[in-house]
Amino acid sequence: HDYEAQQTILEEGIGERVNAEFTIDFEAGLDDSEGRISRHRNTAWAEEFDLVLYNMCFAQMRDDEWVNRLVLEGHVEHGLPAVLLHCAMHSYSYQEGYGEAWEKFMGVRTNSHERHRPFPVEAVDTDHPVMAHFETPWDPPHGELYEIDEVLDTVTPLAEGHGGNTHVVVWVNGFQDVPVFATTIGHHNVTMEHPNYLNLVSAGLLWAAGKLDDEGHPEAGYAREGFGGTAGTSSD
Repeated sequence: HDYEAQQTILEEGIGERVNAEFTIDFEAGLDDSEGRISRHRNTAWAEEFDLVLYNMCFAQMRDDEWVNRLVLEGHVEHGLPAVLLHCAMHSYSYQEGYGEAWEKFMGVRTNSHERHRPFPVEAVDTDHPVMAHFETPWDPPHGELYEIDEVLDTVTPLAEGHGGNTHVVVWVNGFQDVPVFATTIGHHNVTMEHPNYLNLVSAGLLWAAGKLDDEGHPEAGYAREGFGGTAGTSSD
């Protein structure tokens, strides 16, 4: 994962579409898959933000005290919505017997993926407001299809990916009234840079923040000129 580049891809790409101010925790050296973001050592930070976007891969984390504080005392107690991208789904809950709170927060159980290759994506809920800004069907320029072992009953699936098998790749979840938008798409920079991906994530962010109406229109003042723009051309 090229997280150094992706922090810029996401900030600039979403920033062209959404009127948002970003605070980025990029702590170099947390590449051993057991990293702990310093901000999350207590829960006071949760009062400072309207939403958190998670794009990380802490797949070997085995610390339920840490995860419970992050999810239950941070997000749930403060009603703090979230956007989860790609390997966020393999963080905290990857090891069997750990991360139950994170699994419920994201709404799925997964611990593996297919080999790197493009796979087609197709909407399964075209009426959801987030999907008003996603061109479907879509063939991402590159991909890594996550194998979803279980979809919890709090989840609304929005799109599926078709590889060796079919798996949900975009969904929304509500864990204890905390709205979460999630997609397992996004391993490669060329995919994350694509306008269709950035439109999707931007709409998901606004939905989670409560700033997208039932027709997919952003609340006044929250969309920038690039929101919902043409999705059919790649920026690579």
